[in-house]
Amino acid sequence: MAVKVYSKEALAPDYRTMVLEFENVPFDLQKQRELIYEYGVEDDEITKMADKFLLIDLDHFLKNSPKWHGFKIEDDPNQPLEKWWWHLNKIAKGEFPVEKLPEHLRDIYREMYLR
Repeated sequence: MAVKVYSKEALAPDYRTMVLEFENVPFDLQKQRELIYEYGVEDDEITKMADKFLLIDLDHFLKNSPKWHGFKIEDDPNQPLEKWWWHLNKIAKGEFPVEKLPEHLRDIYREMYLR
């Protein structure tokens, strides 16, 4: 059985494509974001930009994922809060602790989801 190997250089651009073309790219955002974490490319500017777009359009992603991808984006309570991408519904409800988000997302979260 072949093992899938990921190119570290392609992870952030692929994630950006998933976010910006979400309705046309049937991949799991959360799993792609996990790979970015595992491969240590979280500080890449492309990753940060895609994270921001994800947070800005989060309600849209959560609402339309079943229609576009055939599955609902669910939170994984078994994942630590530091892995914020596994808690997108909690973020959208404004129930996520702001200090657990990376710096580049905190202002967006405060402005859009903390009411």
